[in-house]
Amino acid sequence: MKTSASEFNEAQLRRDVALSQRLGADVHLLASITPVDEAVRNTARELCDTAGLELEVLDQADLRPAAHKPVPATAADGLGRLRTATADLAALIEKGKPVSHGQVAWILKTASGGAAPVPGHIAALSWALTEHGDDATDLLLRLLGVLDAAVHEHGATGRKA
Repeated sequence: MKTSASEFNEAQLRRDVALSQRLGADVHLLASITPVDEAVRNTARELCDTAGLELEVLDQADLRPAAHKPVPATAADGLGRLRTATADLAALIEKGKPVSHGQVAWILKTASGGAAPVPGHIAALSWALTEHGDDATDLLLRLLGVLDAAVHEHGATGRKA
């Protein structure tokens, strides 16, 4: 837990993940009361994958939520959030373990930019993953390619939603 996400440099993340691994944890918790950017999330995800740990990130959106969640300002913002959620879900599925309702809720919250997911959406995605999990990885990886292209296109043109 950090009071500022800027305190999470690569050396700190390596020490923290190594400590979680030495303690025999299944999940490494990265928490900050300020927003944790994608670069930090990606570095932590890579370190946790290498260590065989699941990563749980809690930041300002979870620990100090605003009364009204901001809507993505641009199409690229929305696509970026959807891309992050898709990558997180693919990573969970590739581990070969069942995806919990809590993990599904986290994925949906990430995709929406921080809004609380509807219980029916959690149940529907959980059911789909249970019933079609074997096909989900290929589908999600293809979706990531499409989202990467869309994020690049919107980022390069600067078009607004």
